[in-house]
Amino acid sequence: MRPAARAEKQASQQMLFLPSVFNETLTLLFDAHHYFQSRGAEDHATIGKEYQRLYTTEMSRVTVRLTSIMAWIMVRRAVTAGEIDEEKAAESYRLDTTDMSLTAPEGITDMLPYYFWHLSERSQGLYERVARLDEMVYGTRH
Repeated sequence: MRPAARAEKQASQQMLFLPSVFNETLTLLFDAHHYFQSRGAEDHATIGKEYQRLYTTEMSRVTVRLTSIMAWIMVRRAVTAGEIDEEKAAESYRLDTTDMSLTAPEGITDMLPYYFWHLSERSQGLYERVARLDEMVYGTRH
């Protein structure tokens, strides 16, 4: 690859690492941690027994989404810093968009506490945006 093309590619890669995505993820991680530490157990205890498993499952989804996003961001930083090769990142560190368990079932909004559902929706929206970034960087999966 010619030096000018390489520089252009590196610049576009740096543009794809958006500090705002990192900051949003970190803020959402802190919000979720604070919620789970302060109100999570209380909310879990106050919802109907039939919804407690759903609550726990959705809590796991929020956690998986946010940790997956943060790991993806850290890999992108490592690629930008030259610590991980782009090809290695493409083959080993892509965001998993095939796992259907990352999407909450339809119609459960009224069954869970409002703020918890708000966290879930925020994490889902962020995950979807980062999945689009993943496709921009690495291309569509086959």
